[in-house]
Amino acid sequence: MIGICIELKTACKHCSSPLMLNAFTEEFLCRACNKINSIPQETWKSLLNEALEEAPDFEPGDGQPSTIMTGEYSFNLMYGRLEPRCGKCKESIDTSNMEAYSDQKIIKCAKCGNALFVRKPSELVTTCFPAVKYMVGEDENLLSQNKAGAALPAASKPVLFNCPSCNGNLQVTGADRMVDCKFCGSQIYLPDDLWFRLHPVKSVERWFMLVGEGGVSVALSGMPVWEDFADLTIDEQGNLYVASDNLTVWSVGPDLKTRWVRADLRIDHDDTGLALTHDGDLYLWNKKKRSLLKLSSKDGSTVRKIEGKPPSKADPYPFSMYGCSTLVSDRDGTILALIFNTVVRYTTEGERLQLWKGKKFGLFSSGVGKEVPEKDPEWAPCVKEIGSFPKRVDSEFTRLNMGWDGFLYFLDRSSSDARLAKYSGDGKQLWSRPIPLDDKEGKPCADADGNVYLLGKTERSHTNLVRYGPRTGKFETLLTDVVEGGFLHDEEHLAVSREGRIYVFDSYGRMKVFSPRLEMTYRSEKSEADDNEAIEDMKKELEKEKDLG
Repeated sequence: MIGICIELKTACKHCSSPLMLNAFTEEFLCRACNKINSIPQETWKSLLNEALEEAPDFEPGDGQPSTIMTGEYSFNLMYGRLEPRCGKCKESIDTSNMEAYSDQKIIKCAKCGNALFVRKPSELVTTCFPAVKYMVGEDENLLSQNKAGAALPAASKPVLFNCPSCNGNLQVTGADRMVDCKFCGSQIYLPDDLWFRLHPVKSVERWFMLVGEGGVSVALSGMPVWEDFADLTIDEQGNLYVASDNLTVWSVGPDLKTRWVRADLRIDHDDTGLALTHDGDLYLWNKKKRSLLKLSSKDGSTVRKIEGKPPSKADPYPFSMYGCSTLVSDRDGTILALIFNTVVRYTTEGERLQLWKGKKFGLFSSGVGKEVPEKDPEWAPCVKEIGSFPKRVDSEFTRLNMGWDGFLYFLDRSSSDARLAKYSGDGKQLWSRPIPLDDKEGKPCADADGNVYLLGKTERSHTNLVRYGPRTGKFETLLTDVVEGGFLHDEEHLAVSREGRIYVFDSYGRMKVFSPRLEMTYRSEKSEADDNEAIEDMKKELEKEKDLG
């Protein structure tokens, strides 16, 4: 995790007295005038968005001041990249066991014993900045539900004060500036010198946010905007490649900053696919076109075009992407595709070649496979009905992908009893497993350890992400729908990095990123809005059911 330090102050909008924002909360009580100052969610976003976007890229110890003006307030902000440290002796705080510290609400400095308040982010913090995992060093009193009755500083002991009306001795605690005389019943407004004795002016104090690794943006800043979504893939360095509207292909780095955009391809996003090549570039195709484009992963430029053509009597096995629903670049560089229910393999020059090296009939190989029809293919089996060395499979519902473990995966998306199958490079089926999802979305994605990730929906139409573990031989649910208390909602496209970082996308700017530990490190503004709407709709339905019940 990365530490981001914050120092923030403003002035009370009621009396202009200094107001120290030493915690991430929506209400601050001015001790000078005893009135509340509200700092709503949208103001917090505008205050700290830049800090959370920029500070992770700073060198440790570097910081930056900023002045931010709104309609009612002018804020003085200092932010930087710094691990949590003691406010008294400046000793660094051990952050290796934050889960336990957050349960205890406290962490003590190993050098001087000073106690720092620790908590997990509130709903306010998480809504603004999903990447924040822990808050350290805030003023706990500012988070009190009863801010007027929050704890007084240790120096502020109860004092005796004489009633101006009857001269009776009153013991004043400072809980309220208006006190009642217990002798004569008069209401007394405590004078400034006494009030400030009980409520000394606080200085600005540094507090910290610990954020998950990776992108911590709250908006699509620096990233292309999209409506329709076609496909995506990811390379070994963690660079994402996306095919979207009409047809734009673009790439962002692991920091979610744009690397390049290619917007002149003029291919409809419908039925378009994108795949990583064995040498780190990209294949782009559309099932209504015959040719295949190879694009540079460095800048999106065209490396080459493999021309396609229809079959003929002279050449019944030509190169053609017409009807191609899914494609991978195999480890040996050959192109394996599903086209009109037919499994085909091509060289990088577009020549049809032996389908599976592991299949031989005596001295003869398995051959190049079946001829590819031009339209209306005959029935073909689905994944659960095929074994090793498949030549035909239902291409409408089957998706292929190469895992980071070097194996080939077939995913059947046709029905609730569909299967996921793992294949070696020579065509042997290593296993086939039923999938605990009713609807399957996107492609199967495997990390370097052979864990296979699938995105889809349950029988209640809730979006879930499941993972098959090769060691356990079982599926486990990793992420659930927001209406189930999780983080997903209606996403349909999935990519997984080599080390297990998870990316989910959908149309209209919806995107989320999760670390290998399943921490949400990025959520686009559109995803956040849709998630909140889904939660509100669920609450309304529950209220309606409650009223009817």
